[in-house]
This record gives sequence, C-alpha cells and structure tokens, in this order.
Amino acid sequence: MRLRFRYGYKTALVYFAVFAGMVLLNFTMRSFEPFSLPLFAAALTCGFHPLALAGMYILAGGLSLLAGFNAFIVFLMQGIFLGAVFFVYERTGRSMRAEFGLWCALALLPFLWRFGGYVYADYVQSALVSAAIFLLCLLFLGAGRSLLLHAGRRRLSPEELIFLAASVAAVGVGLYNCLGENVYQSVALFLILLSCALLRSASAVFCALVLGIAPSVCRSVSSMSPDLYPVAAFSLCAAAALLLLRAGKLPCALGAFFADVLLRTLSCLADTGMEGLTRMQFYLTLLVPLVPCLLFVFLPETLLRRGARTIRLYGERRLTRTSIDRNRAEVGERLFEMSAAFREIENAFYSFAAEQTFAGAPALLAEQVRAEACANCEKLSSCDQKTDGGLLRLTEVGCEKGKVSLIDLPGALSAECPNPAGLLFSLNRVLAEYRREALEAENAAAARELFAKQARAVADLLKDLAVRQSVPTGANVQAEQEIQAALGSAGIPCDEVFVLGEMPEIYLTVCGNYAQRRICAALSRAMGKEYTLSARRNVCADKYVYVLRPTPVYDAAFGVASATKEGESACGDTTSVLRIDERNFLCALADGMGSGGEARSLSDAALNLVESLFRAGMAGETVLLTVNRLLSFRKGEGFACLDVATVNLDTGRADIVKAGSPLAFLITRSKVETLESDSLPLGILEGVHPTTLTRTLSDGDVLVFLSDGISSAFGSGTDVAQFLSQKIAANPQALADSLLAEALARSGRAQDDMTVLAVRLFSRTPTTVEGS
Repeated sequence: MRLRFRYGYKTALVYFAVFAGMVLLNFTMRSFEPFSLPLFAAALTCGFHPLALAGMYILAGGLSLLAGFNAFIVFLMQGIFLGAVFFVYERTGRSMRAEFGLWCALALLPFLWRFGGYVYADYVQSALVSAAIFLLCLLFLGAGRSLLLHAGRRRLSPEELIFLAASVAAVGVGLYNCLGENVYQSVALFLILLSCALLRSASAVFCALVLGIAPSVCRSVSSMSPDLYPVAAFSLCAAAALLLLRAGKLPCALGAFFADVLLRTLSCLADTGMEGLTRMQFYLTLLVPLVPCLLFVFLPETLLRRGARTIRLYGERRLTRTSIDRNRAEVGERLFEMSAAFREIENAFYSFAAEQTFAGAPALLAEQVRAEACANCEKLSSCDQKTDGGLLRLTEVGCEKGKVSLIDLPGALSAECPNPAGLLFSLNRVLAEYRREALEAENAAAARELFAKQARAVADLLKDLAVRQSVPTGANVQAEQEIQAALGSAGIPCDEVFVLGEMPEIYLTVCGNYAQRRICAALSRAMGKEYTLSARRNVCADKYVYVLRPTPVYDAAFGVASATKEGESACGDTTSVLRIDERNFLCALADGMGSGGEARSLSDAALNLVESLFRAGMAGETVLLTVNRLLSFRKGEGFACLDVATVNLDTGRADIVKAGSPLAFLITRSKVETLESDSLPLGILEGVHPTTLTRTLSDGDVLVFLSDGISSAFGSGTDVAQFLSQKIAANPQALADSLLAEALARSGRAQDDMTVLAVRLFSRTPTTVEGS
C-alpha cells in the first residue's frame, strides 16, 4: 500500500518534516554517517516521489562536506541509486516487497567502501555501522507504514508502537547531537506535556520513557558508562503533569516545571554543592523547562480537546458498542412495528363500532309486526292511510319504553284496528327480541371499546420501549477511563468498564470478590453522584460483572394498620406496596364490597389486576377502566373502592388514581391536603371514569389512604384532617397505628373493616465509604 499525495500545504509540510528528519539523523555520529538512509528508503517505499526525495536526501547530506568529500560521495551515490531504483518501480507500476532489504544492502556498499577505506580505515567498524543502519532501515520501514498509512485509521499494534518508539529515539539522538542537550530537553518537555494533554493516561509516561532514550544513549557514550538519568527525569515530569492535568493546563505545566527544577537543583547540589546554586548559569538553565511550559500553556484549548477526542475515538474498541447499538436499533424497529400493529387493531375495533348502528330500527320492527299480526287483516291496505302511520309511531314509543300497552295505542289506530290485543302482543314480543339484541350489541361495543383502549395502551407502551431502545449508547470513553482509574486507586482491579445511556448505567468487570459498598463508593467518587448496585453476576471462577445505576433522590417508608370487622374471620380490605422498577413504586388500597371472605376475594382480585397492569407499564386510568370492566363480568353484585398511587423516586411525582374510595390525605410541612374522588366504585357500571390527581412530593411528605371503615368512624373528612394535623408524621407505621386506634376508640368496636396505608417520602442521606 502506498500513499497518494496531493499538491498542497499538507504535502509540503510532510516533505519538510522528512527532510528535517534526514538532516538530524546525519548527526547521529561524528563523521556524518548516512543514518538518514533508513528514513530515505522508508519514505520511498511509502510513496514519496523518488526524484524529489533523492534530491532532498543529497541536499541533507550536503552538511557532510564539512567533514570532507568521502561522506558526501556516499550520500550522492546512495541518493542516485535508490532514487533510480524506485523511479523504475514507479514507472513500471510494481510494488516494493522483500527485495527492499536487497536494495538497502546494495545502497550501503558505497559506505563500506569509502568509510572503511578512508574515514575509519577499518572495514570491521564500517561493517558494524552498516549493520546498524540496515536494521534501522527495517525499523523505519515499519514505523513509516504505521505512521503514514495506519495512524488515525485504526489502533496501532504493539509491534508498530515499538517501531515508532525506536525511530523517535534514533531521530532524538541526531537532535541531541545537532542542537545540544538544552534544546533537546526543551523539545522533549513540550512533547511530554502535549502527550499528557492528548492521551490523558499513563501512556504519556511511556512517551516520556521513549524521549529519554536518546539523551541516555548520548550521555552513556560520552561518559563510557550507563546513564539513565534522563529517562527517570522525563518520567517524573510526565507523572507530575498527569497528576495535575485534571486541574487544567496551567497546573499541569507547573507540575512538570517544578519537577524539572527540583531535579536540576538536586543534581546541582550533588555536583557542586550550595555554591552551584549561587551561580547565574544555574538560573539561566531554568529557561530550558520554562519555555516549553509557557508554549504549552498558550496552546488553544479547543485544539487540544479536538486532538484528545480524535485519539480517544481511534483508541476505543468500537466494535462492541457498534454491535450493541445495532441490536438496540433492530429491537427498537421491531417494537415500533408491533406498536403500529396494535394501533391498527385499535382502529379496527373503533371502525367495527361505527359500522353497527340501530338507526331505522322502528321502521324495521313495524314491518315485522305488520307481517305477523296484520297479514290476514282485511283492513291492511287502508290501515296506514287511515291511521296516518300509527303503527310506526307505536313502535317508536315501544323502542323508547321497552314495552307498550293499550294506553300507548294512537287513537286512530285503536279505532281502525280490529285486533289491538294481538297487535300489542306481537309488538311486545318483537320489542323483547330487539332489547336483547341491543343489549348484546351494547355489551359487544363496550368490549370492543375496552379492547381498543387495551390495544392503544399496549401500542403506547411498545412505542415508549422502542424510543428508549433506539437511542444509541453513545461514547463515554473519558468517563470509562476515570472510573477505571478510580477503581484502581481504591485497590479494585477492573478489566472492563462500559458506560451506557444518559443516566448513565455502568457495567464493570472486576477480578475478585469485593464488598459492594467499596465498589459503589469508588464509583460514586468518580462520577460525582451516588450509585447503587443493580445486579451482580459471576462469569468465571474469580471474575464478576457488576451493573450499577444512579441512586434515586428519594426513598420511601410504609406503614399499614388494619382491623377486621367484628364477627368476621377475614378483612375485606387489601393493601399493596410494589416496586415497579428501581425508580418507581406503587402503593394501593382496595376495599371490597361488604366484609369477610367474599369482600377479601374481590379486593384481592382487583389489586392483583392493578399490580400486573401497572408493572407492565400501562397508564393509571387505563388500568382502572380495565379492572372495572373485568369486575363487571363478575356474577352477582360486587364492587371495589380503590386508591392507587405511583411515585417516582427521582422527581417525587405522584400520580394518584381514585375510584369510589373515601377521602385520602397528603401531609406536607405546611398543611394537610384532602384528596377527593367523585367517581363510582369499580364494578358497578361499565362507564366508570376514575379520578386522577398529580402531586409532587418532597422530603417528609406523607400520603395516607383510608378504607370506608376509618372514615365512617371519624364521621367526616374534616375530623380526620384535624387529627392528622396534630400528629408528627415522621414514622408512617406509628401514624397508621394511631389513626386506627383513634377510629376504634370513636366507634367503640370495628363495625366495618378498617385499614390505613401511610407512605412517607424522604431524601436519601449520602453515604461516605472509605476505600481501603
């Protein structure tokens, strides 16, 4: 694969960078050995123009004239030879493959000849340097392909990173020998700060280690002993910069600057003692770290953020996230289709209802009566004319009343009809059939309306699920890195972190069985808000997957007090407290008609239906309409009063639905609010419309539901409200017990089933857990 360069400033910058690299590489050793050959050959292989690059190579080798003609002759011969070889390859359309090594070895023959015979006067030394240059050709080839062809397109492999590190170290040696130690240190410190801002991870320390190789090599060669001081110094500066990076660019630069100053001070004290600190030369050397730190501080923040975002984008493993997004989109699309299907079912039910009408029924019934009762009458032909449509008017009266008698007969029809009794008998029989069919049609219409509303509720539920499923997971790489770092600092080894959604929901893979509170505390510190464990699963011997979600703002406490009617074995009231999901709960009180086992059975049936439908996600009004219709199918008379409230623990929003129930109460810090209902109990009529209320609860608010036994014992809602206003509602169970005790005291005995359900909302207290 070769690069295709287009004319422009970017291409010019790339060529200039290659030329500068070749110039610096020529300073690797003192005699201007052609260490720029590896960069020259690698650039040719990657697609640079052979003739232009050959001219640049010869020009970069022109500095060798300072050491004599032997070195320049080598540069000239190598440039012409490799330029010609690659020019032929380009013109013939061939690609350079394994023969690259052969051409590089042939290009080194002039170096063996001139340096071995004239410069070194030692062919062994010349052969060793040639071998080093040849190895660098292979390294630069891998680095060039990685940098020019793969970087910015995919994640680099470890081998490619090693090629790049070795190439940077080689160019660094030339920069160190060419411009001196101080310039190299300034350039290296600036690059370290830049890597910290772009990578924002421990990878910046690896960059510092690579940058420290060149001065370490040069100092070791100069002193003829190993010297790793630059590697340690650059690593310390990178660590200090990373430590203060979150506070901003200025603290980051100050951290690197003071780390460098500290090392220079300690080095000066070790070499010359306190006397060295009094010399002006020491303070002039402080410009070496000061200049790159100032340059870094004045870099545009938007440029650094854009670069960091780009690096994170290519560093992230996006295949897993893309697969999840694709699956979510497919599920969302299927849910949308199912929602549309249920919406069509709703439309079909309503269209069936529109088709069935009883308009014109009196005329049809009159014709049927005329055919049965008047078929053999001698006055049939003249009856309607003489009675002026009397049979039709009688039929219309019968349709309205349901039955007719002699007093309903029009005068003209009574005078003309020879058999009024037979006429009335036949008409009443037809009306009875009509009423039966009309009742069946009405029941069928009510059932269709119920099914239509159920279909719409299911359609809305599926649509809501489809919308939530279709939202992409989004990329939260920075948050994932921060979570992993926070867990690591808490001593919890975490392999993988996945942040999903806006809430967000967090998935962790942790090696080892750690305490739940310890993990939640570390995660809460990293995210800035409290998290709780939602699920935990063991995936292998010592590896666990944790699912954590933000802790709701509120929590709730419940209290229930109940007394059975005197003489009965079972209470007809039923209460329910149900957690719908992690952020919503339901509380309900059902009061079945009467008392005893039958009332208990009725209230249980109503409440079980309510729980199931609310858990499925249906709206409160739709739920109670469905329960009302189902209870109306019950044999015999049976109805139930119902109070239902669903409360969101994040916002405190309470959706309250009341059907035929007595008063309920909301106790706040400032007042006791009475919640009333003007609807009938469930199961009496098919067209019951429950009362819906919405309130926003806050910390300390208490919602109280009562059965009719409690309200009857007090006598009025005002008395109940007055009693509640005098009580401290901190403990909902104590409040429910005291309200029941007062009701029993006022009535003397349990004349009916008595039940109190109290729910108190309170803010969660943030927990601080030491991560040890």
